[in-house]
Amino acid sequence: MIQATLASLALLTILLIEQGVSDGIIVVTIASSTATVFVVPHSIASSPRRVVGGHVFSVLVGLVLWGGLELLTGDAGSATNLQIDIFGAAAVGLSALVMATTNTEHPPAAGTAFGIIVVGLSFTFIAFILSAAVILSIVRLLLRDRLQNLL
Repeated sequence: MIQATLASLALLTILLIEQGVSDGIIVVTIASSTATVFVVPHSIASSPRRVVGGHVFSVLVGLVLWGGLELLTGDAGSATNLQIDIFGAAAVGLSALVMATTNTEHPPAAGTAFGIIVVGLSFTFIAFILSAAVILSIVRLLLRDRLQNLL
């Protein structure tokens, strides 16, 4: 109960700090990271290297593929649903590969790359994701000795 409450409070704090972020896909990515950090705080996937690193590399993958979509369509905002689906799926797969290669595996971060394709290039989105990953990592470090793996 305590860790679930802490997870909710951590996410609420992030959302209050980052006011104005309303796109569901953006919030879902960090909500998944929050659940990982508070449900299995002692797992490798919850380490700051993985939480922050996974999101950083996923942002980079998303930006590269968004650029490719922009080149293909001339305006990524006018991409068809099929093009977005293809690039979104590629973003998740490539993000997983890059995270595995760089030893920064954090499964929720794959949603970050996907979000960039779906939402488009948004520096607000990128700033929200990266700052939230840092905040989650700091909270985990501060509470690490008091948290238990729930699985």
